[in-house]
Amino acid sequence: MLLRNELQKYCTLTGFNGGQVEIDYLQHLFLLLLSKKSSTNLVFKGGTALQKVYGLHRFSIDLDFTQKGATEFKELMERIGKEISDFGYTTKVEEIKTIGKTFILKINGPLNGENPASKARLRIEISQRESVLQEPLFKEVSPIYPDLQPYTLLVMTEEEIFAEKIRAIMSRNKPRDVFDLHFLLEKGITFNVEFVNKKLEYYKEKFKRTQFLKKVRENKIPWKTELKVYCASVPDFEKVLATIEEKIQ
Repeated sequence: MLLRNELQKYCTLTGFNGGQVEIDYLQHLFLLLLSKKSSTNLVFKGGTALQKVYGLHRFSIDLDFTQKGATEFKELMERIGKEISDFGYTTKVEEIKTIGKTFILKINGPLNGENPASKARLRIEISQRESVLQEPLFKEVSPIYPDLQPYTLLVMTEEEIFAEKIRAIMSRNKPRDVFDLHFLLEKGITFNVEFVNKKLEYYKEKFKRTQFLKKVRENKIPWKTELKVYCASVPDFEKVLATIEEKIQ
């Protein structure tokens, strides 16, 4: 298990602060335990999947999944919580009433030990509203922490995460979604309007480029303020916007 005095070493390696390293470590521990119990019923997706699996260089908080098979999620989370406690970090599981399934794991992690006022929080969100459109991929993840072994997860394709990021920009519209979209464009993921529209069907919407770019531009003011919390280096917004305008046609 990771100890408090080891955190600084991993701050240097990851570019995260101490609290973010703690969360990153506990996310890996959760995913490792999950991989041994529900390898085909949950598809890992979102910003944390991009960071853990596809090389995104930013901190990401929530663990997002789409349900693919039948699972008793409350029981699954309780079992994982018990195993995290057995590993050395006392854990309490809470279910939040939302659309889909949302769980909060409150963990006495390595940063503040058993201090009840300083628990680390993992938020797990499971979408039950829609199906995965592309066949997900089994991907091996190798944590940088030596006490955590490599594990394999079922992960949403980059192309489908890309489409979900466009949908997110058109709805909640956070700078981190624009950052993630730009990351995928730079990796060579291409825009497919038909695929994006399939993702928008749930909201009874269609992709409109003018409306989408307006949403992207709304992130100019909060861009640096929000992203500096998640990234060691924040790219220039105008350059990001230019790339998106060029490649989203």
